[in-house]
Amino acid sequence: MEFCPNCGSMLIPDKGKIKCRCGYEKTLTNDDIEEQYHMEGETKPQQKVIITDNNNVALPTTTITCYKCGGTKGYWWTVQTRSADEAPTNFIRCAKCGNTWRSSN
Repeated sequence: MEFCPNCGSMLIPDKGKIKCRCGYEKTLTNDDIEEQYHMEGETKPQQKVIITDNNNVALPTTTITCYKCGGTKGYWWTVQTRSADEAPTNFIRCAKCGNTWRSSN
């Protein structure tokens, strides 16, 4: 990573050059680009919610009001859908009609 000698801003790579908002430019070699600006990151596999049987559910229950059917019993569970430093996502499923949504906690 390099900084502009004129204004001190971080230089952003663009089409084989690094450019600053003040107008400063510098041409990069392929070795410079590979060494300083090539990054590889992890990708998270997508998680899918699998529903096997609505009639035989082994989840904790809570009192809810389903916005589709008006049911008052719901199953709930928690999934860590984002990184570990963020709050988990809570899901609720209506026991009467099977409608599933994220809770607003």
